[in-house]
Amino acid sequence: MGKKFWAALIVSTATATALLHSGSAWAKDTVRVRVAEYSAKTGPFFQDLAAKFNAANPEIEVKVEHLPWPEMQQQLVSDISAGTAPDVSHMATRWMAGFAKDGALAPIEGLMSPGFADTFVPTYLDLQKQGDHTWGLPIAASARGLFYNKKLLEQAGIANPPATWDEAFEAAKKIDALGEGVYGIGVQGRDLDTEGYWFYSLWTHGGSILGPDGKSGFASPEAVTATNNYLRMIKANVTQPGVTGSSREDLQNLFAAGKMGMVLSGPWFNAQLAEQGKDVEYGISRIPVATTEATYGVTDTIAVLESSKVKPQAMKFLEFIFNKENRLEFGKLEGFVPVLKAESTEPFFTENPKMSVFLEMGSIAKFAPLFPRWEEMADGLKSELSRIYAGEISAEEGLKQAAAKMDTILAEEE
Repeated sequence: MGKKFWAALIVSTATATALLHSGSAWAKDTVRVRVAEYSAKTGPFFQDLAAKFNAANPEIEVKVEHLPWPEMQQQLVSDISAGTAPDVSHMATRWMAGFAKDGALAPIEGLMSPGFADTFVPTYLDLQKQGDHTWGLPIAASARGLFYNKKLLEQAGIANPPATWDEAFEAAKKIDALGEGVYGIGVQGRDLDTEGYWFYSLWTHGGSILGPDGKSGFASPEAVTATNNYLRMIKANVTQPGVTGSSREDLQNLFAAGKMGMVLSGPWFNAQLAEQGKDVEYGISRIPVATTEATYGVTDTIAVLESSKVKPQAMKFLEFIFNKENRLEFGKLEGFVPVLKAESTEPFFTENPKMSVFLEMGSIAKFAPLFPRWEEMADGLKSELSRIYAGEISAEEGLKQAAAKMDTILAEEE
């Protein structure tokens, strides 16, 4: 074979290699995206979204995988350690600081298109920032309210939903007295967001997660009073049985079945009730108050992993997720409050009383701190709350131990 043949072969090989790396039909840039399941609709929604994106961007192939929320954090930790992490991952915002500190997340401010950051409601985007960087985008946002069963309140002779915790306790006793497997009010004692359910009482009793001295507020007088607020309900048997074994889903399922008078939850619960609680006529009001009006505000984050080799392509898909049309569809599907400015004026949110109530509470929302080791602090609190609710230890002693663990972690992080 002559020199011309080998020269032609070299050129041909070089051209093929260039094509492979240029994103041609020979080889697409694959972006693995992992999302958490808010409902049975979450996975299919993102699968459809990926299909639309892939059709419009033939040089990129987005592959979506989805997991139940309880599995998300540990699976991501394991995958990061093993070098098998996805390019993009959903996570609770409260986990984000820890992953960012460990170097697992990529800062995205340099990846975003000009003006893209300005499309967000600042409150929610600001929660994605630590130091000088933006580490993710607010994939979901919610506040929390009191869901109440109108029929059960009426049968119990209660004219209006309770505005204070004392009124809520009295209402729970009357509803519980109806019998027939009906419970007055739900109290969560297990799994995801157990500490969040406690925050409702903490903040509305004037307490705080951090005290003015920068140390834990878990054992403050307000925190003890807030915990005893739930304890009186448990001791009076006006909650569901087995509080320490009850997850958020357990409480919501009881309410959807018409078996619970009141439960504290977020706007996503509307979507579940539309399917599983069609016979339940319900209303939503603000969290009952002791001394201070407050609600629990929460965001979840979707972030690009530092290990990703396709960061620009991953960002392109994220910007597709967050265009107005796709966000509005997602908000209607799952029941989350708007994270984009353009969504905030949509009639679905402003004219629907079961959504507008959550928008109205935005000004009184409080958030969990974005500490790198917050989950360890929250786990310590949940463990002690379980013992308190079970009657194994007093509120004072249990909260003192939870505060001590939090203070130890805070000192280690200084």
